[in-house]
Amino acid sequence: MTVTTISQAKEQRYDRQLRLWGDRGQEVLEGVRICVIRASAVGSELLKNLVLPGVGNFTIVDSALVTESDLGNNFFVTKAYLGKPRAQAVTELISELNQGVKGAFVVETVDELLDNDPGFFLNFSVIVYTDVRESQLLRLSRIVSPARIPIVICNSTGFLGYLRVSVLEHAIIESHPDSTRPDFRLDRPLPALVKLANQPDHDLDTLPAKELAHIPWLIIIHKFVEQFRTSHGRFPTTYADKQELKKMIGLAASDLLEKCQARGETLEPFFELTNFQEACRAVNTAVIETKIPPDVAQIFDDCPGSLPVEGTFNSCSNENVSARTQHASITTSPLCGSSSKTASSPLANLTMPTFWRLVTALRDFTLHEGDGCLPLRGDLPDMTSDSSRYLRLLSVFREQAEWAVSRLAARLSDVEGLTLEDVRVLARNAAYLKVIRCRSLEEVLKLSPVRSEDLYLLPTHEENDSMVWYFVLRGAASFVAEEGRWPGSGTHCGGGAAGSAAGRAEKVARLRDGENAGEAAARGDSLTADQLVEMDLPLLRAHVNRILRASGLAINSVSDDYVYEMCRFGGGEVHSIAAFMGGIAAQEVIKLATHQFVPLSQPLIYNGITQRTEVLEF
Repeated sequence: MTVTTISQAKEQRYDRQLRLWGDRGQEVLEGVRICVIRASAVGSELLKNLVLPGVGNFTIVDSALVTESDLGNNFFVTKAYLGKPRAQAVTELISELNQGVKGAFVVETVDELLDNDPGFFLNFSVIVYTDVRESQLLRLSRIVSPARIPIVICNSTGFLGYLRVSVLEHAIIESHPDSTRPDFRLDRPLPALVKLANQPDHDLDTLPAKELAHIPWLIIIHKFVEQFRTSHGRFPTTYADKQELKKMIGLAASDLLEKCQARGETLEPFFELTNFQEACRAVNTAVIETKIPPDVAQIFDDCPGSLPVEGTFNSCSNENVSARTQHASITTSPLCGSSSKTASSPLANLTMPTFWRLVTALRDFTLHEGDGCLPLRGDLPDMTSDSSRYLRLLSVFREQAEWAVSRLAARLSDVEGLTLEDVRVLARNAAYLKVIRCRSLEEVLKLSPVRSEDLYLLPTHEENDSMVWYFVLRGAASFVAEEGRWPGSGTHCGGGAAGSAAGRAEKVARLRDGENAGEAAARGDSLTADQLVEMDLPLLRAHVNRILRASGLAINSVSDDYVYEMCRFGGGEVHSIAAFMGGIAAQEVIKLATHQFVPLSQPLIYNGITQRTEVLEF
C-alpha cells in the first residue's frame, strides 16, 4: 500500500506543515487524541497550535468557571462566557479555528476523575498537564505511565515558563536529523557500482573532455579510492589519507585535460572539469567507513529479542470518553477525518512492543543479509552529470535499497497491518532511530537527597540562572499545594489548605520573629498586593529551602531576589509568555504523537526577563 494521497484542499491548507512531517505524519496527527488539563492561557495557546495543524480531537478537563482574570490573559475566553465553564468556552471558540477537529470538554476536577474513573485518561495519545500540583501529577503519572502515554507538563508564571516531557520510553523512527551522513559504502562498494564504474562510458583514459565532464563525482571518487587501496593496501580513513586522495583527483583532472589536448581536442577557454572539483569537495563526507551509528548500536543492544506485537495501549473505545465529555456544537468536516488505513498501521500507532519487534528484524537483517550493514538508504545528492549516467547510478543504489526492503519485509511478514511502505520508512531511517527514556516523575519529584549527585551546582551568575528558577518554581508549586493559592496572590486556586489571612500571618510570625504579623492578620482579606508579597516571602522561602534540602543543596542558596520576584508574579499568566510556551509545548506534543523528530527529555525553563531558553541537563 502506498501512503494515501492528501486531497488538494488539504494540501493547500496544510502546505507548510506537510514540508515538515509529510503526508504520513499528517495522517497520524489526524488520528491523535489529546487531553488538556486546565484551560489556562498556556493550555489554550497550546490547543490553538494543535487545532490549526489538524490534530484529530481534543478534550479539555477543567472545573473552573470563567472569571474576570481569564479575560485578561486568555485569548479564547470572552465576556459572554463569564460564570460559565472555562472548558466549554475554550472548546467552543478554539473549535472554530478548524472545523475538521473534534473538541470536547469535561467539567470535573482531575482529582474527581482520578478517584471515580482513572481509566478515562487511558483513552488519549498524549496528556498535557498545565497545573503545578505535584501530588496530583504523580497520581496521574502512576496511571498512564505503564501504558506509555506521554505527559507534557507545561505552565507559565509571570515571566517564566516551564516545560517537561514525562514518558518512560518513547521510540522515534523518523527523527529528521539536522544533518545526515551520506550512505555510499565506498569501503565495501556495491558490486553493481563496481560494474557500472568499469563500463566504457566511465573510462577516464579514453573519453573526450566533454564526456569526462559528465561522469558523476561519486564514480570518480570510487575509482581513486580503489587506486589508493591498490597502492596503500587499505581504505583511506585519516585526514592525511583524504588530503592525498584530493591531490590525486586534482592532478588527474589536469593530466586528463592535457591528454585530451594532446589527442587534438579543442577545448573552450577556461574549460574545467567541474565534476572533478565536486569530487574533491566531497571526499571528506563521502569517503567514510561504513559503521552502525552508536545510538542504533545501543538500541540493538537493548533489544530484548523476538517479541510479540501487542495492540496499542490507548485504543480504548470512545464510549468511555463520551460518557463524560460534552462536545462543542461545531460541525465536523470530513476534510481532516482520520484515515482508517493510518489507524491500522503499526507505524501510525507505534507502541514499544511493536517498535522492538521492528528493531529485532532490523538487527537480524543487519547481522545476516546486510553483512553487518544497515539497509542502504538508496538516495543520492545532486551531481554534475548527464541524465543517463546519473539515472543509471541512482538505479544502482535504489535497487540495492529495494532489495534490503524486500528482505526486511520478509522478516516482518508476521506483523499485522505492516505495509511495504512502512518497511521502506523503517529502512530509510534505520541509521537515525532514537529511543528516549525520561526519569519517572516519582524519581524526579520525590523528596530524596539521592538526587544531589545528578544536579549541577547552583550558578553564581545572573546570566545563567535557569537552575535557580527551577528550584523557585518547585518551591512555588509546593506553596500552592499547601496553601491552595499562589504566593503573592489572595485568590484561592483549589487544592490545599487555603487558610485565612490570620492563619497565614501566624505562620509568618513563626518564621519571622520580630515582625508584627498581627497587623496583617487584623486586615484580613483586605491585604494589598504589596502586603501579600511581604507576608508570603518567608513562606515561599521555607518551601524553596525544603526543595533545596531534599535535593542535597544548602538552604538559602537561592537569593531573596528570586523568591521576591516569584511572590510578585502572584501566579499570574502573561499572555505573551503563555503563547510562547504553548507553541513550544505543541511542538513536543506533535513530536510525541507522530514519532517524528526528537522530543525533549529534560526540563526546559524559559526566562522572559532575560529572553533565555535553557534545557537543564540533570
